[in-house]
Amino acid sequence: MAGETGPAPAPAVLNPRAPAPELAALADHPDATVRAQVARHPNTPAAVLGILAPEFPHVVLANPALPLLRLADPHLLRAWPDGAFHALLRLPDVPAWVRTHLIRQGRTELLIPLAQHPALQQPEVLILARHAAWLVRARIAARPDLPPDLLAALAADPDYGVRLAVASRPSLPAGVAALLRQDTSRFVRQVAEQAHPAGH
Repeated sequence: MAGETGPAPAPAVLNPRAPAPELAALADHPDATVRAQVARHPNTPAAVLGILAPEFPHVVLANPALPLLRLADPHLLRAWPDGAFHALLRLPDVPAWVRTHLIRQGRTELLIPLAQHPALQQPEVLILARHAAWLVRARIAARPDLPPDLLAALAADPDYGVRLAVASRPSLPAGVAALLRQDTSRFVRQVAEQAHPAGH
């Protein structure tokens, strides 16, 4: 009937051969469905994928051209914004190549959430346990299932914030707990005595 409005048109499916400049222009399209199509399109430039990663991290990682883009430019992640990495670090399965980039190039603001990520492997944990920023080391100190030798090293960390994180753990080897009960910091001693009283 006249005056009736039909259903909203479905967003166009992007041409499989759409050129990179066209895809770059569509990256800020008002329709999220179109932006998601750009994120998965194999012709989308790597820098544009970085821009879309905060909104569509899973889609960007599944982009079929991403492995080739990484081969063509091993440093492609350097151009991605911090928001992309924050989104990727919220995924339970953040890829090893993203973790490696962050360990080598990432700023402290990104290494703090990385140090808490459950996907970290033991060699990555050991690297971050020696990082210059105490907040990164403290996040490592709070991770479950740390080996006793690493716990002992972190319990002797020069920064009391790291030692406090160790003292706050629910369980500690007896020798590490005893060391922390005699710490030079009153706060660390108090936490260690509360969480790990002598004789328990």
